[in-house]
Amino acid sequence: MTYYQHVPFRENIPAYALGALDAEDVAALEAHLRTCASCRDELAAYRATSDSLPMTLPPQRPSAALRRRLEGRLPSAQKATRPRLSWSFGRVAMGIAIVLLLALNVFSILQVRALQSQQVQLMDQIQNGQMALAMLSYPNTETFPINEASVTGSLLLDKEYNNAVLILRGLPSITDEQTYQLWLIASNGERTSAGLVRPQTDLPFISEPIYSTQDLSNFVGIGMTIEPAGGSGHPTGLQIFRIDF
Repeated sequence: MTYYQHVPFRENIPAYALGALDAEDVAALEAHLRTCASCRDELAAYRATSDSLPMTLPPQRPSAALRRRLEGRLPSAQKATRPRLSWSFGRVAMGIAIVLLLALNVFSILQVRALQSQQVQLMDQIQNGQMALAMLSYPNTETFPINEASVTGSLLLDKEYNNAVLILRGLPSITDEQTYQLWLIASNGERTSAGLVRPQTDLPFISEPIYSTQDLSNFVGIGMTIEPAGGSGHPTGLQIFRIDF
């Protein structure tokens, strides 16, 4: 299997390691992992990284006074007397301290999850950038400029290896109920979906590989539209750009 045939599976490994991959993609990736040692090694590296993230936050040690009060509440430290309700200042303070410790733990967990999500997004961008750089080094790679309205960028196309990468800047804003969808255009005008794109809002540009089960030489162009979240079977929304090649 070539490097580029590994790419669709490798980009799903970070989300799989975090348990955030869709069931359909999980089945495909697990089938691939059974026959690919390099992808299994990469999965093991991701799991080692994600498992070590919670250990980067230092444990919170309670004060000596709070520890003594907590020890005093243990059954072994209680006298054999009938328990009584007592809303003393000490109990209130202990309750507040416990609530604060729980809140700190919840905040720490949320921080870890945010770091894991950022790690997945960063790895995706690194892999996409590496693919674009590799294509630029190939003598048969063609470059097609994109300049429509506020959207600018380039399409890198290598028909010999059936690879393509889109580099885009200035995409219009979309809502959570929308997504960008890529379409490969045949000579008869028929559109074939080439995947959904949901870029990070804090990046000035995106680098997006295009994966096709058919030869790219069978198509004469590529376009992008805004579609409902989850994508459409055919273009229904606003066209962002079209490139003929």
